[in-house]
Amino acid sequence: MQDVQWLPLFLSSPTLMVLLVCSVISVIFILERGIYYLLNLPNTEKFINALKPMIQKKDIPAALVYCEKHRGPMARVVYATIEHSKESLESLTNLLSALIKKEEVQLERFLGVLGTLGNTAPFIGLLGTVIGIIKAFQSLSVSGSGGPNVVAAGIAEALVATAAGLIVAIPAVIFYNYYVSRVRQTITDVEAAVEQVLYFIKK
Repeated sequence: MQDVQWLPLFLSSPTLMVLLVCSVISVIFILERGIYYLLNLPNTEKFINALKPMIQKKDIPAALVYCEKHRGPMARVVYATIEHSKESLESLTNLLSALIKKEEVQLERFLGVLGTLGNTAPFIGLLGTVIGIIKAFQSLSVSGSGGPNVVAAGIAEALVATAAGLIVAIPAVIFYNYYVSRVRQTITDVEAAVEQVLYFIKK
């Protein structure tokens, strides 16, 4: 195995090149979603506690200004809740349901890419493994004699492809599950915040 040239092996394998592209895409979207959530998902309890006194004092303009100063789905949905709080319950419910659904779609953006990479990368690696083993047996049949050097390149490609597929898939699946969980928690927090705001306004 010491005679295996790793860089040429990597560059000559279409499977490994595909996995390299997949890994780059995975890292890009993991970072993009992480930064997006960091900037747009404020502390729910802190947000509501700061907003509560304004609503209780009926200082609606101040509450709206407070929401405008914050980013993310929480601020936007609560802003709409306060702005349209005098409308009928049915109309307000329909409006907020549509807004929350829109925010949910935005929060889930690109998560499908991570999920797809997490599911397909192991199979791509498995394909590379099969191709590597086929190359190893072809080299063995052509040489007509045994020996580790004859099959080293093919076996190395097979093992590297398996490892590469797992290296791409594992982080993608971990971050996909984490981000999906965070989106669900955010939507739950937004719905709870809306109910609290409406309660304070009606009270």
